Amino acid sequence: MTTLLLIGTCVFAEEIPITITPVYKISTADKNLHEGDTVEFKDINNNKIIKGTIKFLSHNGFAGEQASIIIGNFRYDDSGKILNGEIYIKGNEHKRYQDMADSGLVPATVFIRGGEVILKPEKTKLVVFYSDYINIEDTPLKITPAQKISTCYDEIEVGDKIKFVTIKDAYKNGKLYIKKGTPVYGIVDYVSNNGWTYDNAQIDFKTFKLKNINGQTITLSSPLSINGFEILQYKGKRFAQFFNYCGVIFRGKEIEIIPNQDNIEFNIWLR
Repeated sequence: MTTLLLIGTCVFAEEIPITITPVYKISTADKNLHEGDTVEFKDINNNKIIKGTIKFLSHNGFAGEQASIIIGNFRYDDSGKILNGEIYIKGNEHKRYQDMADSGLVPATVFIRGGEVILKPEKTKLVVFYSDYINIEDTPLKITPAQKISTCYDEIEVGDKIKFVTIKDAYKNGKLYIKKGTPVYGIVDYVSNNGWTYDNAQIDFKTFKLKNINGQTITLSSPLSINGFEILQYKGKRFAQFFNYCGVIFRGKEIEIIPNQDNIEFNIWLR
């Protein structure tokens, strides 16, 4: 069972609800599924294809950490007509087990993994909205660290510039806008070191600077948070991840990302 929340957007015209269902199964268990990917749905009334963009994806983890996903930028494939709203879905929280653990009937454990998000054709039905109000579509820009990012020795401070590079070409309004390999500099807005009992290190960015294909410097206001616990999923094999997750009950995880060794990607958004 999944939990979903429709996040509406401000509109200035009457909205018409559109019920959609996935064309194929969408699951956070699919390791080929990433932020910025396009997923397909269909309008159950006329079978027209509607495409959406994954704007956020968090995989499940041990200690009951649920997977979650946000899908937005919905538009009809044949006409390009935009649909408003975003859909936020969380995996099963194992509530029955958690209630039993809280009551002392079973032991609480970090060995239980949180639920995956699974959307099934015909079985999963979601609602988005069509109106004649045209909103601005966000375009994902995939980036990866181009320098070591670490909180192990307190070497990162607020105001520091951290270098990333773009992984793919990015298009805006159907035209190439940012080339693959373009340097991107994120300005550190917040740093928190790790501590005991689930207190994981965290680095937050709000602003990124880069140049478009015309050499013009652009500034993006696109919040990005890097958390020591959340990046464990990208480091090592599942078996090794298990012991990393278990260790969180003693001390929160540091952030340590090494370019060309850790396959970690992030999304920021062009607006």
